[in-house]
Amino acid sequence: MRLSAASSEGEATATGRVVLEVGGERISVEMTVPAGLVTVEDVLPIVHGLSSLFATRATARVAAEGQEVSCRAGCGACCRQLVPVAPAEARALARLVEAMPEPRRRHVRRRFEAALDTLAPLGLMERLDQNRDDRQGIAREYFAAGVACPFLEDEACSIHANRPLSCREYLVTSPPDLCAALAPGIERVALEARPSLALLSADLRDGWLPLVLSLVQDAHAPPSPRERPAAEILKEVIAAL
Repeated sequence: MRLSAASSEGEATATGRVVLEVGGERISVEMTVPAGLVTVEDVLPIVHGLSSLFATRATARVAAEGQEVSCRAGCGACCRQLVPVAPAEARALARLVEAMPEPRRRHVRRRFEAALDTLAPLGLMERLDQNRDDRQGIAREYFAAGVACPFLEDEACSIHANRPLSCREYLVTSPPDLCAALAPGIERVALEARPSLALLSADLRDGWLPLVLSLVQDAHAPPSPRERPAAEILKEVIAAL
């Protein structure tokens, strides 16, 4: 398996190989990363690849057990839930929006603004900062507000290749209408590891934040320092898997 976080042609890179022990198997992964000092954001493509690896294995496992993952393109049933992202992911999403051509960039920004306008009177973001132990209750109130992910278009993810780790790792075998109502009976597929959680241990900032704050994240997630080799960051992520 090969993963790369090289961002442009001609960029100096370094390549290494790690062997992951997963479910009694040894999986060799070749990783190409920018040389020199980087931010956590710079190595996100590698972490995305690891997340996809575990999701693919989980999908194959449930298929072998006679079940089927019910998530499909065009199903946005879960896309009105509170989506937790690491600070590095928030900054990467902000970069992604900034790089969009007009008028698409303006339209996506307006969706973020509309989401925050809906949530503001409920005080959910403030309560989340003050009481993270009540995350489940706050998440239910968030869902009840009916705020769609700003990247949801025609009930499909418009940034599927760059979607957050928590979205990649949310797989179910239950009917989509249960996710759409956040009803009892949702059967989530267990993954052998959760890179979304491992990333938080490598990001030197304070915990996760909701995806809807990604475009105003400077106050919540200042840029990570460009002061560590990529191999050091990835070593921390892999150790936390």
